[in-house]
Amino acid sequence: MNKKFWWHWSMMLTMLVSPIVWADAGGAVPIQVNLPDMAQKGWEYRVALPPIDSAPIDALITELSWDYDISSNGPVPGVWLCASRRCMTLDMARGSTDALAGVPVSTPLMLRFVLPGEGMLQRPVRGGQAQVFVHYRRLDP
Repeated sequence: MNKKFWWHWSMMLTMLVSPIVWADAGGAVPIQVNLPDMAQKGWEYRVALPPIDSAPIDALITELSWDYDISSNGPVPGVWLCASRRCMTLDMARGSTDALAGVPVSTPLMLRFVLPGEGMLQRPVRGGQAQVFVHYRRLDP
């Protein structure tokens, strides 16, 4: 089986186990979005993630996990995951971090992509899909 398959299954298992371990203190919410095709170097392509309505209003982010898929033809974009004005660089197409831990789960999240250089590409970098898992805990369970 391929690595991507195992990564998706491990994230699903985390989501299933999290409510049992944390009870009502926390959990994880999956978010999936489509990524744009990117043809202009130097431009910033932004993808707003939908709000997390299923988490308690007083919850804080503990960890973010991501997996995004874009075509590998052409330059590799710089990628950031942002919560309001705090951004962290995503050096890999899949991974996890606690760099945004403590940010309220109600804070809007966004993915940003920038192709290096200037000018138009003859063939755009094709956007695929991105999945972000937002792990959270309540302030006072």
